[in-house]
Amino acid sequence: MGFKSKAIAAAIGVACASSAAQAEGYFGVALDGGKATSSTGYSHDKFMPGVAVVLGNRINNGNFFYGYEASASLTLNGAFEECDGFNPAPVLCKQTANLRLMGVVGQQVGDYDLYGKLGYGAVFGDFADSPFSVASGHVKGLSVGVGASRQLNDTTKLFGEVLYDAYHNSSGQPGGYSSEYTNVNLRLGVMRSF
Repeated sequence: MGFKSKAIAAAIGVACASSAAQAEGYFGVALDGGKATSSTGYSHDKFMPGVAVVLGNRINNGNFFYGYEASASLTLNGAFEECDGFNPAPVLCKQTANLRLMGVVGQQVGDYDLYGKLGYGAVFGDFADSPFSVASGHVKGLSVGVGASRQLNDTTKLFGEVLYDAYHNSSGQPGGYSSEYTNVNLRLGVMRSF
């Protein structure tokens, strides 16, 4: 087989692979909750209940898929009791939201999708900037996750996933302070493709 034949065969292969891949957008809502820990040597933690909104794009290629998604977890009761009246350290005192932008890779197995996620996230809220006051800020960093979804019909899936956040960045905290934030989060919800 000559060079021209190989080039034509490669072009046909790429065209076939590209035409086999199908993109679909999706939107989801979920209940989520996790154990969040904020620390600077001193550490405190709390269970953070919330609701999440997910928006993503998925590219299917046979049983394999990949894509990206953005999500916002809005915290329903995010106040750390340790900050009541006296703030023991420059840590997160009240969480309001956790935003994530992640890549997704997975495999379809029957009616189920198994997938992993890796990306970037940030938690927003009120941080202690003195023993008696707080100010708005954020910390950001790495977010990873694993999950599974089950097809209910042509456009709807149930999903469950576990996410882990490891955030550490002082540029977003008030007063130039630096603290670490970790979170193990369980999310259960429903998504629809469009």
